[in-house]
Amino acid sequence: MWNEIFVLFKNYIGDGRAAGLFLLSFLYLLFVEKDRTKRIILLYTSALTVALFFFPLFAKSVYQYLDEETYYRILWLVPMTAVIAYAGVRLIAGCSGKWRMVPAAVFACVMIVATGDYVYDNPYFGPAYNRFHVPQTVALVCDAIIVEGREVRAVFPDEMLPYVRQYTANVCMPYGREMAVERWENDNPLYDAMKEEEADCEKIASLAAEQGCHYIILHETKPGQEGFEKTGYRYVETAAGYRIYLQDGVYLGLDYEQGE
Repeated sequence: MWNEIFVLFKNYIGDGRAAGLFLLSFLYLLFVEKDRTKRIILLYTSALTVALFFFPLFAKSVYQYLDEETYYRILWLVPMTAVIAYAGVRLIAGCSGKWRMVPAAVFACVMIVATGDYVYDNPYFGPAYNRFHVPQTVALVCDAIIVEGREVRAVFPDEMLPYVRQYTANVCMPYGREMAVERWENDNPLYDAMKEEEADCEKIASLAAEQGCHYIILHETKPGQEGFEKTGYRYVETAAGYRIYLQDGVYLGLDYEQGE
């Protein structure tokens, strides 16, 4: 159990830079913060949560109901961001005179930047273009297939999987973001077919029909899409660079089904 706990902790903290900054902030507040309420909220609860996380009997009891993919989330209860932010504010506020406050502020900012990562280096993050904070391509494709008052089912390419259900609950999928997490070892033949460099129209259409998909969504640059017309799915429109195919014989009440 100890080994599992430490492996989870190591994976959670990554290279340890953010965790190190949190520890420094924690120790700083431990010595300088005198307000009892703030100590309880920021310090004591943090210490108690970490202690419980590493306590084998607690971990064993939790494992009876949850797996390791959930257990590590106990560390989410540690208010790392709040502790680091408040420690920085406390450091700056504790300096008398602007000639001390300015260097303290610069130091705090440098520490935060040095221990963090550029968020847009992650392929699953990008600038927000709408209030849902999802790629605009996802919003436009979903808007093209959403039907008022009912659910539709569609299969999307890999790059759209994390965002569709975040944008709308009216579009269902045969698989979701879990397919992109290798350690979960999920398997779906339709996902594998969609990932192939060249579209195997017959295979994708057959598997999509088996899993009840009204729509197939593919990027317009993906080769091999010429054969879809003979598979039971027909091209209806292109939205944001993605070709939308609708299953023959399905009427969802949208304009393009009436030839408009």
